[in-house]
Amino acid sequence: MDGGVAGMSATWVDATRIGMPSDFYYLAATGPLFSSLTDSRRCNPESRRVFVNRMPTFSGRVPAEGDFVARGEGTCTVRGVSTRWAYFVAAPGYGPVREVGIAASGLYVVVAVTPENERASSLLRRLIQHTSFGGSSVDDLVDAASGLVRAQ
Repeated sequence: MDGGVAGMSATWVDATRIGMPSDFYYLAATGPLFSSLTDSRRCNPESRRVFVNRMPTFSGRVPAEGDFVARGEGTCTVRGVSTRWAYFVAAPGYGPVREVGIAASGLYVVVAVTPENERASSLLRRLIQHTSFGGSSVDDLVDAASGLVRAQ
């Protein structure tokens, strides 16, 4: 994920198989997960929107109450090629975000990169918006984070 290759990746982490407290997913989502895009000299983060950022207590107790949901976008120039990237990340604690998507998920990550052009931002928004996990779209996860879960 250095912004140099066009493509898309959507993944989720099954917290029941990993067995790690959800506090750690919060740390991954808010920290190094996108650092090759957001902190690289070759890349320029242009926007970041955090929908919810409830820091967990890091007590190790379950259920953990931390939640983090965000989107970001920017550009990179790698080996002389300009690209535009966008991401979505959610680290649901035990609250409304956990109630949509995949019940066992501790972390959702979507990253898309396309050649930079006048349609790149629009394409990336559509790609991210139409990604779904367990029948719930990224917009459903964002709405849940905002307390606006759509009626199914």
